[in-house]
Amino acid sequence: MKKLLLTLTFGAFTLLTYAQITYTLAGKIDGKKANGQIVGLWANNGQNKIGSAVIKNNKFQIKGSISAPELVRIIISPTEGSEQKLWKASVFYLDKGSVQLTGHIDSLPSYYYNPNLPNQKPIIEGSQAQSLADQLNRSIVQQKTALSKLDKDYMQEYHLPAIDGKFNTDRGISILKEMAPYKKTVFEKKWAFIKSNPTARVALDEASYMVMGYGEESLSKAQMDELLKIFESSWTGKTAYIELQAAITKAKATAIGSKILDGPILDKEGNRVQLTSIFPKDKKYILLEFWASWCGPCRGEIPHLRHTYATWKDKGFDIVSISLDEKEADWKKAMSEELMVWNQYNAREGFNSKIAQSYDIQGIPYALLIDSDGTIIKHGMRGASLDQALEELSK
Repeated sequence: MKKLLLTLTFGAFTLLTYAQITYTLAGKIDGKKANGQIVGLWANNGQNKIGSAVIKNNKFQIKGSISAPELVRIIISPTEGSEQKLWKASVFYLDKGSVQLTGHIDSLPSYYYNPNLPNQKPIIEGSQAQSLADQLNRSIVQQKTALSKLDKDYMQEYHLPAIDGKFNTDRGISILKEMAPYKKTVFEKKWAFIKSNPTARVALDEASYMVMGYGEESLSKAQMDELLKIFESSWTGKTAYIELQAAITKAKATAIGSKILDGPILDKEGNRVQLTSIFPKDKKYILLEFWASWCGPCRGEIPHLRHTYATWKDKGFDIVSISLDEKEADWKKAMSEELMVWNQYNAREGFNSKIAQSYDIQGIPYALLIDSDGTIIKHGMRGASLDQALEELSK
């Protein structure tokens, strides 16, 4: 469950320090319900509304200026103050000059994703940046389609049964192994795209997604350094590059090969302790997991953690769970309900706690696999990924 929904939705960074470029966004929205609806155009990671218009005769126009090509979001709402569930929304790269947007009000994506509703993105023409993004997406569509099918198989054959206490571990691992070559190909194509387009904002954004952990593979420190070198000559001194540098500094702290970060937490008796002081010293591998009672995906993962803990606890495995619950009663009630018998601690300030900020946690569940020396060896340890890692490490 993500803390910063807008950031995850379209992940754009702040405007670059370029001279302003002008644009004209001309929209054609078909459908009887379109007329009279309000169009809002948002930039700077959804923080700045840079234009608005009302759809008349199924058309609208917004003119303005931005610092450089940027990923923006368009929101179409029936009225000012209408419920968000009624909104339509889509993201695209806005560029200089005349940009055309075409879609149908009945099939545009909803503001909140709903698998039962149409999800047809508008057609964008005239934006060089969007054309470049489309080029990348077309190059990986085959792999993405295959991964989407395997994701559904994983959900139906592994994840949902696990929530109900049925653990198809072998099948879950098998599906992950089927996914691996597709993920590798997508990563390689994205990396090649980044290296081939060092001056493009689209490439810089793709690099940023990788660093923030939204890509197909976890980056090594060496790969992060390489990304900085790729963009250095074109982007040094510009806001987006400075923010990429900051993101890499944070990501390196928890990159594979780094030591775990220390920080204060509370034990079940309310005593303040340091993470490194309570971290198991007699185990081969420890799962460091952040969760909260209010986090649906976290609670859905707990039956699997109980099963994994029972299977591996006598083979050198342990778990340290840190709750981000701000209310002690909520934390303890959830622990009791979920029968969480392993090491349990609480960071009472939630996402604002020192430990959560040290790990730059933006969403939970967040899980790392640590070895006996306190070195981070695996990221994203949820579901069958944890089972697979433990099986491979035990060989």
